Amino acid sequence: MRAFTGFISSAVFSLCFAVSALASDCPNPTVEELRIQMHRGATEFPAELKRPALAPSLGCDRPFIYRGEAYAVDPPQARDASMLRSFVREVPEADELLKSYQERRERSRLSAYTGSIGILMMIIANTFMKQLDPSKYPVRTVFQTGGLALTAGGFIYSFSLLRANESLIPKSVDAWNAARPSDPIELKFQTGWSF
Repeated sequence: MRAFTGFISSAVFSLCFAVSALASDCPNPTVEELRIQMHRGATEFPAELKRPALAPSLGCDRPFIYRGEAYAVDPPQARDASMLRSFVREVPEADELLKSYQERRERSRLSAYTGSIGILMMIIANTFMKQLDPSKYPVRTVFQTGGLALTAGGFIYSFSLLRANESLIPKSVDAWNAARPSDPIELKFQTGWSF
């Protein structure tokens, strides 16, 4: 009975909504009609928007200039230089350098897994192995030390890999510019890490 009542009420709601949508007149005026309605002249409306000047990068955007236009090295979803790679694909050396850049970034994800395992080992050691006597069962100390080593090792590996990886972007652009000196690409950001 409840299902039937729910069906009837939703059908009545849908019918009311459809009738009200058909009954209301929804005008779609032109810009000229809006100007007349608002008693404004054509000079009072704002001019068309122009492309803004390139702002300095704050570390998130990595722009480059190609044929007088500014483009982003990375798409919004990932920092993998795939937008730049689509430009330099015609020069095999430059394309190969950016392919290597992307593969190394994928390898750096390994440190996230090892770090998570290390933190999990430390949590297990501190919560479940508290009651074990450290002189008889050194498992807690092994778990704590091993977890700390995994976490620190994963961080150091990832940090050094990503730091060395950033040098591949300017090398790729240099390879492009050497192959096509009449059609250069100019990076508008500094690679490397600054603290």
